Amino acid sequence: LPGDSAPLTIAGMNPKFNSFTVDGISQNDDFGLNDGVNATQRSPLPMDALEQVTVDAAPFDAKVSGFSGGLINAVIKSGTNEIHGGVFMDYSNDSLKGESIEGEDCIQGDFTERRYGFHIRLPLINDELFLFMSSEILDGNEIFGYNCDVSDADIARVQKASQDLYGYDAGGMPANMPVEDEKLLVKLDWNISDDHRASFIYNYNDGFKLDQSDSWGRTFDSHFYEKGAELTSIVASLHSDWSDELTTEVRIGAMELDNRQKS
Repeated sequence: LPGDSAPLTIAGMNPKFNSFTVDGISQNDDFGLNDGVNATQRSPLPMDALEQVTVDAAPFDAKVSGFSGGLINAVIKSGTNEIHGGVFMDYSNDSLKGESIEGEDCIQGDFTERRYGFHIRLPLINDELFLFMSSEILDGNEIFGYNCDVSDADIARVQKASQDLYGYDAGGMPANMPVEDEKLLVKLDWNISDDHRASFIYNYNDGFKLDQSDSWGRTFDSHFYEKGAELTSIVASLHSDWSDELTTEVRIGAMELDNRQKS
């Protein structure tokens, strides 16, 4: 799923004109501060929670609206009568990444990055009530780039002048700094009867990235700021078969989003 650092373009449209839904309910960046469509800094869903993802380019459908690019819909896994589960962890560090790009040195510094999580599917009542749960945690690093050719001696003089003249510690120019992201998803499926079934999804995501403010030049870390978001969403749906000719589906969603920018 697209994150803020890798926005997805569909049918040539700006990524902000796409729409992202979870089981048909919108989870877009309504305020428009991010580069992509997501309200969070990364995908708000644990990867293990995805049953399937559909992408439609500007569909003509009365059930969807509010966008002119593509519709990205994530379908969440459900519990089953059998217990299934899994855990994972992926690991990376500076020694596993290249040190140059097309002959130019790429300074990344020393870092370690871990992503780990789990999922479980089980019955609460056989053939009637099912639970699915998934969680994912990232202990990662933001790697910075400095595009202006300034010598270390010039940087040291700026730091000294800032401290001596103004009593202000301008900071340094770290190659990377730690970032975090936490996701939790819980889904309940209820087979009310042969003709009626309901589902409920709870999704939580809290994560942040670090922004250099002015990435076109050399910026000290005192000029960096944290760009984060805490999202809580619920999706409830009820599907009913009234007859061979009549079916109804009711979906209700709510989302609470706390965007933050802290220097």
